[in-house]
Amino acid sequence: AISPGPLPPAAPAAIAAPAAARRAASVVPRAGGGGPVEADTVAEDVRFDMTEGGQKKRWSMIFALFVAFVLCNLDKVNMSVAIVPMSAHFGWTSVEKGLVQSAFFWGYAFTQIPGGWLAQKYGGKLVLFAGVMLWSFGTLIAPVCAHMSFTALLASRFLVGLGEGVAPSAATGVLAKGVPGSQRSKAVTATFGGLDVGSLSGLIIAPPIILYLGGWAAVFYLFGGLGFLWGAWWYLKYMNDSSTDRREMPEEKEKREAEEASGVKAAPVPWGAFFRNKSFWALTAAHFTWNYFSYGLLAWLPSFLSSALNVTLSKSSFLSILPYLATVAVTTIVAPTADKLEAGGMSRTNVRRLSQSLCFGGGAVALTAVAWVINSTPPEAVTNTTIATVMTLLTICFGMGAWVRTGLFCGHQDLSPKYASIMLGTTNTAAAIASTLSTFFTGYFFNATGGNWALSLFLPIAFFQAISVLLFMAFESTPVDFDAEQAKLKAA
Repeated sequence: AISPGPLPPAAPAAIAAPAAARRAASVVPRAGGGGPVEADTVAEDVRFDMTEGGQKKRWSMIFALFVAFVLCNLDKVNMSVAIVPMSAHFGWTSVEKGLVQSAFFWGYAFTQIPGGWLAQKYGGKLVLFAGVMLWSFGTLIAPVCAHMSFTALLASRFLVGLGEGVAPSAATGVLAKGVPGSQRSKAVTATFGGLDVGSLSGLIIAPPIILYLGGWAAVFYLFGGLGFLWGAWWYLKYMNDSSTDRREMPEEKEKREAEEASGVKAAPVPWGAFFRNKSFWALTAAHFTWNYFSYGLLAWLPSFLSSALNVTLSKSSFLSILPYLATVAVTTIVAPTADKLEAGGMSRTNVRRLSQSLCFGGGAVALTAVAWVINSTPPEAVTNTTIATVMTLLTICFGMGAWVRTGLFCGHQDLSPKYASIMLGTTNTAAAIASTLSTFFTGYFFNATGGNWALSLFLPIAFFQAISVLLFMAFESTPVDFDAEQAKLKAA
């Protein structure tokens, strides 16, 4: 159990608490798609350590989470860059290159739900540590495996996917347990913003590492080694430190201990209640669409720039970075904006809906415009103006995508801090499937449509985004007592 330490009297604490915390503590919300739930009546500065020292320690931990997700996408992007010299060295066919790229996703999809369950049972801090160590090991051994056999290389990439698969759920569990609701938008944005920084950094630094620091193997040795350094940092400073976690009140501890003494077993995961909840389905649809969009464009954007806009390979690599720069730039403003909207009186539900509408609505408009430009401009008629127009629209699309951090990625914690990890693991399973489908079907439709990028890449993503905007209107951020809802299902 977490010792709450000396607690001030309830009434003075409520007076001292920030207005947002007092407001959250005094309202019993209507559950998002479920029945009434009991609101947390404990003020934030009682439930959490809100002292200056506690805040510094909390945000130091969030920075460590940010670094973990930078490494997460560095170890995704490294193969995208290294596969060019590797395929030349080993003489791989296009099918073999596709297998190497997809081996990561086999492992990634496999650990989504188990990762959420493990994080809920053993704690997100331990599971995240284990995940980073596993994917760093898989990265580190990739060069040796590549020289051993093709199968061994696939196995190493599978290990990377296994490790990275638990990371989103584990980090969600850490945030749900260690960050008060009034800081959730900022903390989630900071943590998962590491993914965008990792993608951008990998595209920038991997080529010179390969060219000047020892060839393609150096990328795997360097990035894998950084993961082990992060693991030592996390283990020594944060993994066993519960001082900034959500505090257990004396009456809560008494109730828990009484239940344990009487032999009451922990409630099983309420899967039935999850799948009957409209907000859960809204999150699932949004997560599917997010990965279909992000991984589809990550995989195919360089090819599109080369074949449709006649851009050289070196220039294509540079242009591919611009949309990710936009995402990183906009990420710095989405959380403060979301916090201001909520502090100004907008409900948390409407902040989440607005964020997701900006993310997918803006993206759908921009991608539809790209499709129109491409369909009306054959490759031989492409000018610098055409390239500038397309890149501007793609940059707007990726910039609007940053709003996903205060929409989808806050939703699981809003809905149920207790089950946030396992819910995110479940929705991320659908997202992992979307990643595979987007890379496959884009190529399939490209061949089926005679090389039409609008019909194969941009319009399918825009369609999914438009539908997801509508579906996300069903999302409500107010908490659901899923255990109680599951009990009702059993009693019915």
